[in-house]
Amino acid sequence: MHRAREYLSVWRLWPLLCSAWTAVAGAAPVPSLYAAIVPESDPQRAAQLAMREVLVRLVGTRDAADDPALAGVIEEARRYVQVERNTTRGATQVIFDATALRSAVATAGRSVWDPERPLVWVVLPALGGTATDELRAQLSAEAAVRGLPIALVSADSPGAAGIAGAPAGGAAVLAAARRAGAGAALLAQPATSDPQTLQWSLLAPSAEGHWTGSAAAAIDGAADALVRASRELGSAPATEFDCRVAGVADLASFTAVLDSLGTAPGVTDLTIRAVDADQLTLHFKSRGGAAALTRVLAGERLRAGGSDGDGVLQYRYQSGL
Repeated sequence: MHRAREYLSVWRLWPLLCSAWTAVAGAAPVPSLYAAIVPESDPQRAAQLAMREVLVRLVGTRDAADDPALAGVIEEARRYVQVERNTTRGATQVIFDATALRSAVATAGRSVWDPERPLVWVVLPALGGTATDELRAQLSAEAAVRGLPIALVSADSPGAAGIAGAPAGGAAVLAAARRAGAGAALLAQPATSDPQTLQWSLLAPSAEGHWTGSAAAAIDGAADALVRASRELGSAPATEFDCRVAGVADLASFTAVLDSLGTAPGVTDLTIRAVDADQLTLHFKSRGGAAALTRVLAGERLRAGGSDGDGVLQYRYQSGL
């Protein structure tokens, strides 16, 4: 009876839970995705320079500005201008019409990177002096160029304590990133052979990568990996699943399960089918199949247990992760 009363409270709190769920989705919109400020006063030239910058962010690839398929979009950049105005420093701010530009990119045979992109939790080592400030500035500038939303933290900050020494691909790293409201983590550590050189590791539910070197190398590598994963997932067929999650004993676990599944890459149309004791039954669509879903959820607090005779996927929520 106590459990039944508790879940009755869950249903009454459902609108509030939906609000909280959306707020911690692990994705972030990219500011000024369709706008740029360029050091040019001529309207035609300013529009073309701005278009080159915007296409890199919008399409998601480094070579978008030099892609022959998009040359016509750049040449006729003024057709897509919504606002163009001079700044006090002799530059020009250009804002493009989002709908028209996305249509032009599609007509050219290219796709755009979803504007709701994974927020990348970047964990930096303590470098001392002005080095940390310089690195932060470089990362922010490079992320703006690629349209990659990032959140910078120090490895000795409370939320990142112990993360630098965690094994690559470990569930603890992704769990910490999720607690910080991010959908992926980018870890920086000094190289053993040369402490002045940084080694970078990207950890995400559907992507990973390792790079050595500058902030530009890290951001470019991370953005390329996330774009590639997004496109591979987007091209996969969507399959409908029923899923039963055990160990859902309270409001905290209830919202955690919804957050984990509802924000998993490729999962859409999530609905609740039943609540029975500590088991929550859900229905949703997922791209990539059951195996891909299990890989995505491996960094969450959900442990796969196969499927039952009716094909219902079985998971158990583990609150201690």
